[in-house]
Parts: sequence; structure tokens; C-alpha cells
Amino acid sequence: MQRAIGPMLGLALGGLGCALLTPYPGGGDPGDALAAGGSGSPFDSGKGQDPLFDPAIDNSVSIITNVQKVIAIPGSAFTIDLSFSAENSNVVGGGIQFPGSDEVQWTFIEGLEGTQSGDIRFGYVVAKEVCADIPNLCHEIVTTQFAVARNAGGGDVDGDGTKDGEFVVSPGKEVSVVLQCATCDSPSCQDLLPPEECFFCGQPEVCVEYFDRCLDEGKPNFGMSEADLFDSLFGATGILWSTVSGCSLGEAACENAQQDAEAMPDVCGL
Repeated sequence: MQRAIGPMLGLALGGLGCALLTPYPGGGDPGDALAAGGSGSPFDSGKGQDPLFDPAIDNSVSIITNVQKVIAIPGSAFTIDLSFSAENSNVVGGGIQFPGSDEVQWTFIEGLEGTQSGDIRFGYVVAKEVCADIPNLCHEIVTTQFAVARNAGGGDVDGDGTKDGEFVVSPGKEVSVVLQCATCDSPSCQDLLPPEECFFCGQPEVCVEYFDRCLDEGKPNFGMSEADLFDSLFGATGILWSTVSGCSLGEAACENAQQDAEAMPDVCGL
């Protein structure tokens, strides 16, 4: 059962300036989406909804994908970006399904219902620990994305002789999500990431300052698991410094953590 765990991300986002948001706890182990037959997901919608299990398909609703491939950076968010057409003006949100699962995770978006066409755009958060138990590579996950609609007539939408639930989905479209668990030194990332995305910006000084304040020997979080996480994400050769979006997200996260540490010296946490 999915839980509401943070502010809604199902708003039209001008950018993904949020970093290190709380990951979705209801999808099982974050590595499951990469395992054969896995049923979990490493991603989270900002406002919890009950997942839809094997929902009925409403062919009166159709979508097109506005992006074919997105990059998922641990501890940040990627955007679901769809346009829809709905004869019955019954679209209420958007959903995503991961390999090996019959569960559609979805976000309700205010203002869609009652319109025959429009855009579905919202953020999904990637757990910052997602790369801990899987190979340090770039992984391509082929997701299926949907418009989620209210069952307009309340009956048998797909014509299989069984009354369908309150919410149904459009026919799905495939979108590749590249989960980045390595830097551009890895051939797997060079193969999967667009050339303009692969570069190194260098570790910002504010991240060094945060490490010295909170994680170095004798500091509050020395020896804790956060130090290993910091090294893989924010260290001198961290994953975040190898993409355009990662550089801005990583620096912002270190700046926020440093500000919090200055305000509360005994509390150190990214």
C-alpha cells in the first residue's frame, strides 16, 4: 500500500531543483526493478496514491510521450512527461510501471479532470541508496507510462465482462529510464547517456566543506554509512559530477546540508 510521504510533485514542474527527497518505501527493495521478475521500484511519486494492480485499459484515452529517454540520478528526481487526449474528459493523473511488476504507481494531478486534452508532467524520486546493491554501471530500465483516468461510466470499460475499478489507464507507452550508478568513465554510461550529458564538472568546494564538518574523523557522522554514500555520490569522483543535471543537484544538496549543519551543529545529514 502506497503512503503519502511528502509534498506533491504532481504539479507542472519548471525544473527538478529538488534533491535527496525521501524515497518511496512501498515498492520493496530498490534493486528489484533491475532483477528478473522483480516486483519493486526504486522510484516515488511525491503524493501517495494506492497503486493500481493490473488496471483496465480505457481505449477512449490516448497518450504520446514527450521524451523517449530520461536519466535517473540517485537522490534526485526524473520527470514523467506525457500529453493526453480523452473523449470523456476523465483523466486525473499519470502513472508508471516497472519491469516485472503488475503495479502501476501513479500521481493525482489537480486540474486535469474535465479537460479533453492536456499535459501530464510530474516528478518521480529515486532513492539515494539505489545503487548500493547493484553493479556500478548505468542501467537501462524500460518503463511503461500511462494516463490514469476515472472510470467514467463506473462499469466494464475494457469489455471483458467484469466491472472495473474506480480508476483505469490509457494504453501504455514505453519510455527508457537510465539509472546512473557510475560515472562517464564506464562504457555502460557512454553507451546509454547522450554525449552532451557525459562530462565532469568537478566536486564543488561546498561539498568538501560539508565533509570536513560532518564526516571527517572526529566529526559527528564519522564512520557511519552516510560516509560511504557521500563518497559514491558527492566525493571527488562521485556519480553526480558526471552529468549536467547531477552537477547542479549535487551542489545544491551540499549547500543545503552545510546550511543546516551551521544552524544545528550537532545535526549533520544530507
